[in-house]
Amino acid sequence: MYIMRFLLFLMVSCSIFGQTNYPTDFISPLTIPLDVSGSFGELRSNHFHSGLDLKTDKREGLNVLATGDGYVSRIKVSTFGYGKAIYITHPSGYVSVYGHLQRANGAIEEYIKNNNILRNLLK
Repeated sequence: MYIMRFLLFLMVSCSIFGQTNYPTDFISPLTIPLDVSGSFGELRSNHFHSGLDLKTDKREGLNVLATGDGYVSRIKVSTFGYGKAIYITHPSGYVSVYGHLQRANGAIEEYIKNNNILRNLLK
């Protein structure tokens, strides 16, 4: 009987206190209809996928938009994983990551070039 009460308490507590308000003001990062090619948590050959991959209709060079206001909190360039990636921290505390990028625009691309981020990968 005590176990049943505990389980009922646990279920009610999780449903009441486990509620999270997610931001609703994010926009699409692409200006084309979204089509998912890889889902978060999807089992890969030796790991779980840690992102959400979007198809680009077999086109390269599409504009990628920030999903919301925020600031660039990290720039990472790697020969594996996300490749060229930009991290944006939003006022809500969420961080959106834009990976597999061909290039960045303006000051961000200049930063990558001027700080030899790409050259350091080849050492």
